[in-house]
Amino acid sequence: MNRANEHHVAEGGRLDEPCARRRKQISEAIRRAGGLNSHPVAYSEEEDLLWGTMVSKLNAMHPRVASSRYLQAKNRLPLPADRAPRIDDLGQRLNNSTGFQLLPVDGLTPVTDFYGRFAADIFSTALYLRCPSRPHYSPEPDMLHELVGHVVMLSDPLFADLYRLFGEATNNATCARELQAISQVFWFTMETGLVQEDGQAKAYGAALLSSTGELGKLGTYPVEKFSIQEMIESDYDISTYQGKLFMAQSVEEMASEVRSFLMHV
Repeated sequence: MNRANEHHVAEGGRLDEPCARRRKQISEAIRRAGGLNSHPVAYSEEEDLLWGTMVSKLNAMHPRVASSRYLQAKNRLPLPADRAPRIDDLGQRLNNSTGFQLLPVDGLTPVTDFYGRFAADIFSTALYLRCPSRPHYSPEPDMLHELVGHVVMLSDPLFADLYRLFGEATNNATCARELQAISQVFWFTMETGLVQEDGQAKAYGAALLSSTGELGKLGTYPVEKFSIQEMIESDYDISTYQGKLFMAQSVEEMASEVRSFLMHV
């Protein structure tokens, strides 16, 4: 299964009943009162506690395993560690930083809309939290994944420009093969990308940076040399930890290769 092609598709059959019921409530709130940089959801004490617990654990891990660009971005766009963020405040701060805005979605965003909106400086974000029964990893993109992973990196101008290019390439794609290639490259870079720093593999991908489970196993994954063609040809499984990651020698190398691909896909 390709997470990029299933972005924001709720996996109701995998959720316990209270979790599924809460996601339905959140979806209904977004449909009633959603919009750019809106905050249509009131979170419970349990949800604030889950957010705070996981963010505190990630904050403790990031200095050791996150890329320097990500650590700088965290300082630029800090997230609260005691409660779930307000999307209106976070969206405004992000907009002031790189021009991007946040669009709460109810879990049904087609991949072409999710990527395509990047070209208009819009990031579509889920507002539900992962189930408390499985806090360390979520096979579907939840609010921790969206905000801790993607949105923090979107405060970096270099990464914001790359997201825009992914959006433009998606909007200009003429066939399913091109869309699939774009999704593959997005997965192995913006979701699970690694960069070498000080002789070590450091994460800049959102799926890694938002998962204590995956960050804890980072040193055990097979790591391949950065290759766009290999990314396009490689399979991956969102339902478990990763079987293959790609590492660039620098963020600049990654950005140059991705730009070239997206302008000629």
